Order: sequence, then C-alpha cells, then structure tokens
Amino acid sequence: MLVLRRKVGESIVLAGVINISVLAVEGERVKIGISAPPDVTIVREELLRNASTDPATNPNTPTPPAQPQPR
Repeated sequence: MLVLRRKVGESIVLAGVINISVLAVEGERVKIGISAPPDVTIVREELLRNASTDPATNPNTPTPPAQPQPR
C-alpha cells in the first residue's frame, strides 16, 4: 500500500487517466473528488461488502465486464 499526504487542492493521478483530488478536510472527514473515464466503475467499498450478488435487487452492484465470446 502506498501512503501519501495531500493538502486541499492537491491530486493523485492513477494510470494517467484517473484523478483523485482532495476537495476539503472537515475534522476527521476528507472530501475527495474522482475523475475517471466512463468505462471505469467507481464504487464505495462498503457497498461492495454489503452488496447482493444479484444486480436486479441492488442497483449499486457493479456489473462485471462482458467476456469475449469464442469464435
């Protein structure tokens, strides 16, 4: 795990396409903003831990990427 310190207004860039910015620090809470391409799914960890495996019952469950079909 990489651990970094950032101030409000500073960012981290992942894979050259995902930008994570520190927007505000309020007490022990940090507000972050994430900019990513539309094909990148962003989900809060607690939703993944609590999510049902059926996307029909939980709209916050990310849809797995489509698998290529054999020819």
